[in-house]
Amino acid sequence: MRDVAASLLVCAVEGTSLTAAEERFYRRLPVSGVTLFTRNMPLPQADLAALTATLQRLRPVGDPPLLIAIDQEGGRVARLKEPFPNHGPALALAGGGDDPAALEQVREIAADMGRRLRALGINANFAPCCDVLTEPSNTAIGDRAFATSAQAASKRAGAFLAGLLASGVEGCLKHFPGQGAARSDTHLGGAVIDRSLAELMVTELVPFQALLGQASMVMISHCIYPQLAPEEASRSAWVMSDLLRDQLGFAGVVVSDDMNMGAIPQAESQWQEAIVQAVVAGADLLLVCRHLERYEWAYAALTKEAARSSAFKRRLEQAAGRIFTLRRQLR
Repeated sequence: MRDVAASLLVCAVEGTSLTAAEERFYRRLPVSGVTLFTRNMPLPQADLAALTATLQRLRPVGDPPLLIAIDQEGGRVARLKEPFPNHGPALALAGGGDDPAALEQVREIAADMGRRLRALGINANFAPCCDVLTEPSNTAIGDRAFATSAQAASKRAGAFLAGLLASGVEGCLKHFPGQGAARSDTHLGGAVIDRSLAELMVTELVPFQALLGQASMVMISHCIYPQLAPEEASRSAWVMSDLLRDQLGFAGVVVSDDMNMGAIPQAESQWQEAIVQAVVAGADLLLVCRHLERYEWAYAALTKEAARSSAFKRRLEQAAGRIFTLRRQLR
């Protein structure tokens, strides 16, 4: 019988190979994937394929491929360093243009990146950033955005997504409903974007609306949008279920940003509450990007709540169904 609670988790690895404890964990709990970081990159980089192959072998017999994901945007967010090509940040790709020639250049950069990722056993890239850079002081997003206007961001992010998909690598639109106006970094603590839905619809949400039909995953921001909901978007049913699902019609996998980020309470009991709240609100796939004990905390929180609530158990099954649909299309 499928372990639906485990299947909602995407975890990580501490080094360039699995420790004995990590191997025991991945053999015991059939999580849906792993996110890779610079700490996982051996030299030569080609040896990374051994780690990804080991992870794939640890999944239960008959299960579809694991999601082996990375944040390889280019510029400063590039987990693979030299000699892996880095064409620079999204904002500057193809000179920042959105004419047909520039868009084709962006698409080919992403396609080449995707082919190289696939050769290392990586089948998903948490990119492109669909954030529109509307706040110049926003260093957390900054040049990770493709443009400062909604229309250009839509075209340029769309070209990048098309390139990834052409290479056989899944992309992920982030950070819904748009993080370009934030003035602080959710890695470090809370961030507030005080915009109305009407304002978001004409700027921040434009790239998402344009690309939702082409993407299998959308990553949710940890920012708070007080005119939409009082809690972080990643714990908001209004943002994930009402807006993204019902109003905008997204049918794919909703992915949390890393649940270890400072915008989320990190004490054990509060963090476990946040894990459950995120799923109740509409998150399907939970990223927990460090610390073996936190993977266990997350699994314990999900299983405990499923034992207590039949409604939550159904929510887990719904999320797991979407995740397995995605995993079946991975190459």
